[in-house]
Amino acid sequence: MDIETFYRQATNYAPYPYQKRLAEVATLPQVLNVPTGVGKTAAAVLSWLYRRRIAADHIRSTTPRRLAYCLPMRTLVEQTQATVKNWLTQLRMDDADNGGVGVHLLMGGADDGRWYEHPERDAILIGTQDMLLSRALNRGYGMSRYAWPVQYALLNNDCLWVLDETQLMGVGLTTSAQLSGLREKLGVYSYCPIMWMSATLNENSLHTIDHPLPESGKWLTETIQEDDQADPSVKKLLSAPKPCKQATVSFTSVTKNTYKTLLAELILEAHQSNTLTLIVLNRVQRVQETFKAIQKQIAKKEDAPEIQIIHSRFRPHERQEIQKISLDDKNIPVAGRILIASQAIEAGVDISSTTLITELAPWSSLVQRFGRCNRRGLCGDGGNPVAQVLWIDIDTSDSMKAVEAALPYSQDELDRARETISNCEDVGPASLREIIVEETQALVHVIRRKDLLDLYDTTPDLSGNDLDVSRYIRDSEENDVQVYWRDWELISSRKTSPPIPDRMMFPAPIRQELCSVSVKQFRTFHGQLQKKDKTKFLCWIWNSLDRIWEACTSNSIQPGQTILLHVSAGGYDPEQGWTGDPTQGPVTVCPLSGNVEINAAMDQDNQGDKPLTVKDHLKDVGMSAEELRAVKAKDWDKDIPWDCIIRAAWWHDVGKSHPAFQGAMHRANVELNPEQLWAKSGATGYLDFQILPEDEEEEPQKRPGFRHELASALAWLQQHDGEADADLVAYLIAAHHGKVRLSIRSMPNEVKPSEADQLFGRGIWQHDELPHVEIGNELGEVSEALSLDLSLMQLGEYIDQQGQPRASWLTRALQLREAYGPFKLAYLETLVRVADWRGSNSGRKS
Repeated sequence: MDIETFYRQATNYAPYPYQKRLAEVATLPQVLNVPTGVGKTAAAVLSWLYRRRIAADHIRSTTPRRLAYCLPMRTLVEQTQATVKNWLTQLRMDDADNGGVGVHLLMGGADDGRWYEHPERDAILIGTQDMLLSRALNRGYGMSRYAWPVQYALLNNDCLWVLDETQLMGVGLTTSAQLSGLREKLGVYSYCPIMWMSATLNENSLHTIDHPLPESGKWLTETIQEDDQADPSVKKLLSAPKPCKQATVSFTSVTKNTYKTLLAELILEAHQSNTLTLIVLNRVQRVQETFKAIQKQIAKKEDAPEIQIIHSRFRPHERQEIQKISLDDKNIPVAGRILIASQAIEAGVDISSTTLITELAPWSSLVQRFGRCNRRGLCGDGGNPVAQVLWIDIDTSDSMKAVEAALPYSQDELDRARETISNCEDVGPASLREIIVEETQALVHVIRRKDLLDLYDTTPDLSGNDLDVSRYIRDSEENDVQVYWRDWELISSRKTSPPIPDRMMFPAPIRQELCSVSVKQFRTFHGQLQKKDKTKFLCWIWNSLDRIWEACTSNSIQPGQTILLHVSAGGYDPEQGWTGDPTQGPVTVCPLSGNVEINAAMDQDNQGDKPLTVKDHLKDVGMSAEELRAVKAKDWDKDIPWDCIIRAAWWHDVGKSHPAFQGAMHRANVELNPEQLWAKSGATGYLDFQILPEDEEEEPQKRPGFRHELASALAWLQQHDGEADADLVAYLIAAHHGKVRLSIRSMPNEVKPSEADQLFGRGIWQHDELPHVEIGNELGEVSEALSLDLSLMQLGEYIDQQGQPRASWLTRALQLREAYGPFKLAYLETLVRVADWRGSNSGRKS
């Protein structure tokens, strides 16, 4: 299929020349700089798809199998997903289980389709910069810490990143540039390039310490050429007129209190029947206030226009219906529609208004907003009303008052934009091409090589805290938490307890009920709530490590968290979205069909549907690793050490022969044959690790926090230390649940041995005994009966049981990270985990 046929089948349109070039060029550009409305999304997605599925082998082999499409706002993610799914359906490539391409959301509360279980498949991942960048930094928001390394690996290896609407990304843009440079320096498997897309990209933001400007002095760029401009449809879009003038209303310290009323009057005066009028304001609060002011003014009018509101602080449950109506610019009521929006409308939303009213904003943001007016070039033709753009000045003359008035922007950004737009009589694409505005690059946090390497370790510090990555993802005022509301019986006498008695059955939040709120706003709300809620029963956070509910405190409110509110806590209105008003309640609970228990997100040891011996499970996982290598053998990077991965898979659960694990198996299922070693009990629930006594009258020896994968790694090393790649195999064995990686230390909840100097860690004591275990692979390997040696958990060299000097675990792990680089090492770790998941599923079904 040639590229033109491919595009027509997917979109019903022929591709523009630049879209064809993008699909067929030998090397993808770093920057895609084309005007708004000329198909950037289609260019990025369909060119990748064509290169992966249709193009010649030399192009396909250099095109990563995953496409990560990164957007700055939630409002765009679902719209993009729906568009991409439609293209795949048209191309008959939508069945991922039968050779098609999966489309997965990476957004708070979304069902991601467990895409990470299939690293060999082509996949399209669409998400917000919060979710994608946090995962790329090994601190994935809204997910179990034990799953961080998996998505970190798959997003940093064999993955094409497309960053859309970069002018809204702030510090995230700088972080993406650093990631690109550090991937090149530290190494990845296959390729992991980035393509930055925007009509207003400040390319200076891409020039960072580890991502310098190429020697040519410019980034590899694709843009509109003469052949594109000759295309009739492109020509019509690029020549569409958009007359522009300053509005009679402005935001000043004098008009601050009457602004919403004056603005409502201006909007109703400018609005025309049968058309869409779009208002873009800089603050969500002003969007809500203007919405209410217009409603008040048209309350008694029979021929009143339809009023809609869009911003990023809605639950999807309400937002989807609002967007379905308000973004349908082809079905406008006779009286017309007025849509009041925040910056959420700037970024890639396919909507065309006749009238645009916008507050002053940075020039790059204004250009994006202009793109939502007369977007299709139809205004003024065929009897359609002429387009008009009105801009509202924001007074920044008083530097003391300007800081608050300019938010979320700076005074300097607004002053530069005012100077430019004051001289514009038209803001159509043709006019904008003649305008060049040098915008000041903001000072932001820059993630450096050392910072990235430090993030490889996913173990929290002794206080249970992690390195904070929020400063690398969003500018400080824009970091979000996700909140949701539920109803349960409030018991005033309860001092500290979970929200409902049976916490194990409390359903986890679903995407439809999650509302994004900035950390700053939620902390303000939380302070007001504390005054209202003296008993502290209305606001809770789920502690996934200890599996308990904890009362939310001001210190525990961190970016990326999911917070539960009682419906009586208020703070939300279904018509306006998040208001932060504790008196605005009770909040209606969203329907909860199809959700799962809160504990389902934990990375538990799957106990299967039926009992399974250690030997059988090792075989299932070992064979799964071998099948994974074979399933797309020619597509895997030739440098992947598959022999080590497969060896680790065969040995990964030898440690389940430990008496503490076997005791847990028999506690879970008393019918298990005690003469055999069991890997799966066939029961449900959490395992109670303990060594059962020979005398039934004696108390069992509790081993909370026991980690069988550490016992497996120790058993491997004690029998293979010094062999080639022994450390890599040991690391892959230890890391296959994401809980034992760079460091080994005892945990606070562990039971200590009676001997004060006896080493212990992760439920294992020095000199614990492991029995003889048959591995069952083609090499005929066995793990001999042995006494476990924990000496390597100490710092520095130690002398092993044979009297040989050996390096500590930390030294070995750091040497592996240095040798392979963090991205590659995490990828190898992930392949073993995938083999374990598949082997476990195979054993459950057999």
